[in-house]
Amino acid sequence: MIFYGSLILWALTVAFGPYDVTQGISSKLLYVHVPTVWIAYLGYSLTFVYSLLYLVKKDHKYDVLASSNAKSGVLFTVTTLIAGSAWGKATWGTWWVWGDARLNLTAILLLVYLGYLASRKFTDDLGKTSRNSAFIGIFGIIQLPILHFSVIWWRSVHQQASILSQEAVSTGSAPMSSDILTTLLISVLLVTLLHFSILKRFKIAADTLWNDYLNPKNRVKI
Repeated sequence: MIFYGSLILWALTVAFGPYDVTQGISSKLLYVHVPTVWIAYLGYSLTFVYSLLYLVKKDHKYDVLASSNAKSGVLFTVTTLIAGSAWGKATWGTWWVWGDARLNLTAILLLVYLGYLASRKFTDDLGKTSRNSAFIGIFGIIQLPILHFSVIWWRSVHQQASILSQEAVSTGSAPMSSDILTTLLISVLLVTLLHFSILKRFKIAADTLWNDYLNPKNRVKI
């Protein structure tokens, strides 16, 4: 119910939300691109936390949460790349700028977490697989601060942060019109609900794998 409700409300928010008069209707992609990239950050950050907890606590529930967040993170990263590319085509006249650090780093981030998910398919020994993937989940977090600050550290066609920019924080002024900002925050909330709904589904599947692995009767078949 939460999944479909959040998805429908998000779609309606994007469809009927206000847009920037200068950029035109393509600026509505703001309501897709920004929420999904921040939820991707959240998913990968939680993957890091739960991967670390799994190695320390040796409790499979943390591996379940780590892998589930990684899967959701991958889905939202793909979404943000698609939305960003479409926005780039409308704004810059091209789908991709190969010299832009943030675009390339986002693509690399996706590849790393696809590698995380792929590493879980190498062996049927779920205990060994989870330990190996946990290291990827831990070291993968290094990319997030580099990705976030890339538009400041290197020349980029990608705009810098708006809501959390130094100027916005220091002046306390809204970086955009109040109606667009409100719609954006609503989109972030809806995508967050969508993330946790998807997370629940992935968690059920991961719990089933662990239950089968830990059950002695089923483990003989592995």
